[in-house]
Amino acid sequence: MTSFFPPRLHPEKRRYSRVVFTRTVRLFDGDVKLGEYAVRNLSIGGLYLEGASTVQLGQTLRIELHETGHSSSLILNFYGRATRRGKTGVGMEFVEMEDDSFMFLQTMVLYASDDPIGVAEDFLEDFAQVTQENSKDLPQNNIGKSK
Repeated sequence: MTSFFPPRLHPEKRRYSRVVFTRTVRLFDGDVKLGEYAVRNLSIGGLYLEGASTVQLGQTLRIELHETGHSSSLILNFYGRATRRGKTGVGMEFVEMEDDSFMFLQTMVLYASDDPIGVAEDFLEDFAQVTQENSKDLPQNNIGKSK
């Protein structure tokens, strides 16, 4: 099983498009449930939680989202770090998630976006960067090269 680690965000500049996302998530610190909070917006890099006044900046928590469909239901887990406190809640930066959670996140952002083509281009840019970074660690193929 592989995990996706989103690229680090810079506080002075948002890298990803945010979309309105009106769902409720559960926050956990280890196995301890901290509560249920409404999500105000969502991006590939994180989300903004309404309320969440007990969350401390720098705290990393598990974010659990229950997604229910017509014939099945799904529980998605994300790990996020509180990076910003606003007037009505807290901004969480995603620091780790499973592949299926990342695919769900991409789908939600694409469908909710006013500019799905631009969002898809962002996905492809990130994919190219991650692929280039990972290729540095792969053994080089010397087949067909002269010595």
